[in-house]
Amino acid sequence: MIEALYIHIPFCENICYYCDFKRSVYNQEVVDAFLLQLDKEMTTRILNKGLQTIYIGGGTPTCLHETQLEKLLQIIQPYTHTVVEYTIESNLESISNEKLELLKAYGINRISLGVQSYDDDLLRYMNRKHKAADIDATIARIASYISNISIDLIYGFENQSKEIWLDSLKKATSNPNIKHISMYSLTIEENSVFGKQGVQPIDGDIEADMYILGREYLKSHGFEHYEIANYARAGYESKHNQVYWAYDDFYGVGLGASGKDDHVRYAITGNVEQYIKDGGELFKEQLSEKDILIEYLMMNLRTKKGIDKTKFKQKFKRNFDDLFDDAIERLVLHHQAMNTPTNFTMSEDGMLLLHTHLVQFMEVIDIIMEDEQDV
Repeated sequence: MIEALYIHIPFCENICYYCDFKRSVYNQEVVDAFLLQLDKEMTTRILNKGLQTIYIGGGTPTCLHETQLEKLLQIIQPYTHTVVEYTIESNLESISNEKLELLKAYGINRISLGVQSYDDDLLRYMNRKHKAADIDATIARIASYISNISIDLIYGFENQSKEIWLDSLKKATSNPNIKHISMYSLTIEENSVFGKQGVQPIDGDIEADMYILGREYLKSHGFEHYEIANYARAGYESKHNQVYWAYDDFYGVGLGASGKDDHVRYAITGNVEQYIKDGGELFKEQLSEKDILIEYLMMNLRTKKGIDKTKFKQKFKRNFDDLFDDAIERLVLHHQAMNTPTNFTMSEDGMLLLHTHLVQFMEVIDIIMEDEQDV
């Protein structure tokens, strides 16, 4: 039974230069029409009403004005009765007290803020509209309504020294209202403004150094490292995102959303005009056993929990240790992983090189699938 719902609101008041998500500049009439179509999509699709988590992302959902935001929350309300974690994304400049009152009234209990940096020069470089001096005061105001606050921070800019990065980490960890930090490396996407400007990624060794600096600083200042890019104070891990990392199924609604149901991954594609007219295009991909096995490993090994061997055997009818014995032995020998009777997990160093290590598992999977096809 699916217990998680993701809703994509593809509107922003301005476009950040690193962003390549499905998004469109806010227009009141367009948003009104979008919400009508979203309402239709929600009511015509078969959704389980025993959900545990809902996540409203974007875009910037809080760029909607109060009437539109309330309409959105009303559309979602029938699915909220059993929800334990209800998250919305926001920018600092788009979250008024009136909007916070609405969010709280409709049961939202977690907010994810696009802080990105405490350095004004970097914020301008990204085309963010808030100032570093606004961050703590805005977070304090939000905390008076919603206490579970997560922030995003980005590292890896060519004009971001390690000192600038460390300063952001210090300021974020010193704020007791911040309960969760997602720490992302800048990725230059082809269709982002940075991509079109020809901005180049920084040297890989420098990026790795900044990752390690961030990881160790957050761990030593009250944040548990529970997934490659995510850190939380005790009890504030993201329940919704753990659905993705466990490779469980989830609903996705709204233009730009994706979802997974059994062996099918789907996405709602097209442009805003097409979505408003007919709901956009529903792209579906049938996942093979090989796809599922690779993606299951890829997602679960991102986390501190790693592979639960009992769950692995229940899902794939295979013994994890027997299947990957050589890869396990090599990774443990080189301190890249830990193997116990119940779990296989990457070490901190192993997480940093996860994509490299996954190749070893993929090679085994390729051999297995070829052998089974020959039988």
